[in-house]
Amino acid sequence: MKLKDYEISFEQISESKTKEVQLRIIVNISSNATDLLIFPHADSKAETLQIDFKNYITYSVIYDDYTNWNDDEVFRGDSFRIYEKSKFFDFVQKEYRLPDYELTHYSLACIEHHVHIISKSPPVIKVIDPDE
Repeated sequence: MKLKDYEISFEQISESKTKEVQLRIIVNISSNATDLLIFPHADSKAETLQIDFKNYITYSVIYDDYTNWNDDEVFRGDSFRIYEKSKFFDFVQKEYRLPDYELTHYSLACIEHHVHIISKSPPVIKVIDPDE
């Protein structure tokens, strides 16, 4: 699933702790931010996504008003980001005893929140059918 040219709104995060999923994030997406502001209105064209991580090292959710832009950070993507260099990842590496395998810093730049996840596995993303 490509998440280019979409706005994201954060709904919830939960720790599932199953073999298949340890961390689940629910977001709404739309190419029009107004859809997210009026969701779940009948006129909204927003879709709901379930983003599952099989594992995670850490995650952080912060209200967007308290985030700072950092020109030193390097990432691919817009609303859904994969970092090559980040202060958050540097902090986690410095402060915690990390495993010896490769980790990736993923991020969701939502309209009112910023969600960071460090994981060894990529997320599995699926559209939630509103009629289920």
